[in-house]
Amino acid sequence: MNRERRSSGVEAIQKSEAIASLINQIMFFMLCDRWFCPEEKLTGLYALLFYNVICYLLIYTQRLVYLQDMTPVVFISEHSNVRHLAMTATLFMLEFTRAVTFVITGVFMLLVFGLEQGLEHFNPTWCYVFITAVYFTLTERTCQEKIPSMLAYLKSDMFESLENLWTPVLVRIGTSIASGLMILLVFIWSNDDWILLAFASFINVYVTVKDMDHYWQVLMKEKSCISKYRFASVQELMDNDDVCAICLQNMAWARVTPCHHMFHGDCLRKCLKERLTCPMCKYNLEDNTYD
Repeated sequence: MNRERRSSGVEAIQKSEAIASLINQIMFFMLCDRWFCPEEKLTGLYALLFYNVICYLLIYTQRLVYLQDMTPVVFISEHSNVRHLAMTATLFMLEFTRAVTFVITGVFMLLVFGLEQGLEHFNPTWCYVFITAVYFTLTERTCQEKIPSMLAYLKSDMFESLENLWTPVLVRIGTSIASGLMILLVFIWSNDDWILLAFASFINVYVTVKDMDHYWQVLMKEKSCISKYRFASVQELMDNDDVCAICLQNMAWARVTPCHHMFHGDCLRKCLKERLTCPMCKYNLEDNTYD
């Protein structure tokens, strides 16, 4: 019963976040319409529709690429070879419907962009496409899930392996700044869009900054166990030219303990969750004074 309640609660949160993200995107795209193409006010809706379709096509293609078992067969239990006919038929129809939808959507996109039919009200500039595409990527939940892996690919010790917590903070800082700039430009350019400016200021700036503060508090709470240990200076790293004693990897960024040992911030944080002693010399780190 508790699992069902938790799953339903998670689904409700995801749905509310998806709706909030969609409203945020609509507000930003409408602001871009007012600045880049004030005579074509449907450009934003067309662009948002196309971005969602492209995102759906990419997600479905990725699902097909990484799908290990292509057979839509459901067995009665994990260790049984007896097929569940009703569930198998349901799963087959579901996958068939998804495949048909994928093909129809792909063909529709090719016809629209290839023959340029139905695009009389959609003539955006490349600058408009670039700005809105980047904003859509940052605010779409399925795209945000890829950002931590991209940050991890940079292998920057600055994040201290907290890319999952840094991502929502950085995304909301970037989107709130972008929305604030667009609101300022539209405010200077036009005097007739007070309602749009008011809603955009509240939804895209105030709510986003408030949401960012929540994620920032979560990040700071996770970093609190090592925040009292200073970063090693460049000279200290050059003088020691050593690897982290925990993971045996090179250190571009490092935390220094009161006993003058240096570790990756992430490695030190994981060790301190187990025991408040130095991983090298077992010095009691509750006394965090530096000599």
